[in-house]
Amino acid sequence: MPKWLVRLKGERFDLEDFPKLLCSPEVRVVEENGSYYLESSEFNSLTLAEEVRERGRALIKLINGVAKFTRGNFLDISEDVITRVEDNGKRLNYVFLESKVTIRTKVSGQLTVITADGTEKVATQPSALESLLEVAQKHKVVADALTFYRDDTWFSFYKAYEIIRDDIGGKHQIIKNGWSVNSDINRFKQTAQSRAALGDSARHASKKYKPPAQPTTLLEARAMIKTILSRWVSSKT
Repeated sequence: MPKWLVRLKGERFDLEDFPKLLCSPEVRVVEENGSYYLESSEFNSLTLAEEVRERGRALIKLINGVAKFTRGNFLDISEDVITRVEDNGKRLNYVFLESKVTIRTKVSGQLTVITADGTEKVATQPSALESLLEVAQKHKVVADALTFYRDDTWFSFYKAYEIIRDDIGGKHQIIKNGWSVNSDINRFKQTAQSRAALGDSARHASKKYKPPAQPTTLLEARAMIKTILSRWVSSKT
């Protein structure tokens, strides 16, 4: 049966660990001759390169959110060339330009897949990245929260907080679960809403939103949301 590959574009520093971290039949990254490709069982039923591209983009969006959560200095990756590998090893490469023009070229030859350590194998236990990706695929609220967390702004952190808060039934439940304390949450919210504290990065422009005596820093906000998000995700496994 033909196989679809989505070549990944990004910094090698961010790509080179994926073959070891994502290696399940459902979602895996393989390395071939210095390039990294996304494979997924979800591509098996697709017949058009455009369909593979759109599904690949959705998976990559999830991967970016999960990777940013597990490794703070991660830079986003994106899709590049879509490749259809025929049963005889021939390839049909699809390159999508901004003008929506599709260029197709055929390359023959057998597919050689080499992982980062020189072999191809499936991990016996899922990696943290793989486990988190699986939860995000099962729960849209988790995928949304991770996507907002990835953006690393006051707006996005507040949105991630709201998703979690609404999902579990309110701020009081976050506190009851021991995921954070009331004073830290209130200081974060007050800071996020205050233009006096954050300037144009604040959620509101009105002067009625006063800053706390000690505004939360972006570093503190990131750490608090990451802790709450991590414990919330764990509660769904």
